Amino acid sequence: MQNYKIFWEKTTSDNAKILRFYSNQPIADIPAKIAGYPVTELGNYCFSTSCKLPNTYRTIDTAANSATITELCGNYLNSVQLPDSLEKIGDYAFYNCKNLSRIICSSKLRAIGSDAFMNCHHLRQIFFRCSPKERTGLRQMLTQIFWDIEVFFLGNLEYNSQNISSSEAVLFYPEYYESYDEIAPAHIFGRKIIGEGFRSRQCFQNGFIDFPQYDKIFAKACVEETPQVLCKFAFYRLRYPYHLLERYKIQYQTYIFAHGDTLCHEFVTNKKLHDLLFLLQSKLLSPQNMQYALTLATQTGWSEGSAEILRCKQLQNQTHPYTRYTFDDF
Repeated sequence: MQNYKIFWEKTTSDNAKILRFYSNQPIADIPAKIAGYPVTELGNYCFSTSCKLPNTYRTIDTAANSATITELCGNYLNSVQLPDSLEKIGDYAFYNCKNLSRIICSSKLRAIGSDAFMNCHHLRQIFFRCSPKERTGLRQMLTQIFWDIEVFFLGNLEYNSQNISSSEAVLFYPEYYESYDEIAPAHIFGRKIIGEGFRSRQCFQNGFIDFPQYDKIFAKACVEETPQVLCKFAFYRLRYPYHLLERYKIQYQTYIFAHGDTLCHEFVTNKKLHDLLFLLQSKLLSPQNMQYALTLATQTGWSEGSAEILRCKQLQNQTHPYTRYTFDDF
């Protein structure tokens, strides 16, 4: 059970703003209400190591012993779960939270303050408790996250490790780089962007994800990105095919069939059985890749994976030959 102490203040609109958070766990599970007021905002520098509290702050404390709780800031913070009522994250709210790995939020979160995620390079997952057809603040968040990030849409489900595989949609936004080169003596600089991660972050229309536009960039990404990036990009769209058009489905199938060893290595090494089974049951692996996965599973002592690979291999040998995909149809 999480015990916490919260410093907060009432806003002019009779809502609550979180100023500081103490807990007995490295997880900030923000309550939906404090003293009857809906929690709608995280204050500036809320989880940063340096935060100056205003004179108007109030406190709420559920911990019987203050020695059992720790200030959630900097390297101590690992995960944040925001309530459905939360609409705004303040400036530098997570500045230097270098071990922050995931954020769970709702579609109501729309306002993201300046440099809210500065130096949060371990932030790799964002979970939305909403449908991918809803308007969200994802684009505002992505403008501040230039490293690899996975985005999950859980629909009406609450976040937990078992519910991830039931997501309605999962999108991968790869890392990108920006640089500026001086192109004239008068200190005129040209902007250079490396990586399709920037282009994928532009695939929105009025706050809604533009799935066909997101899928369209894959062909260009094949020129610039690595197989590791492209396989993750393609796998998530096939595994969670929300608004996936047939011509884009074919391009993803084609790529994975040609580079299945990359996914086999990741799934077998990390014992991701459900993801490996999806590849096998969808016939997205060549005979060579199936053999590679089987050999790797045997070498690493993963008996459960070895048994499933053998079962699927025998079943497919008894039914239909492998399907080879081409780009001729689109």
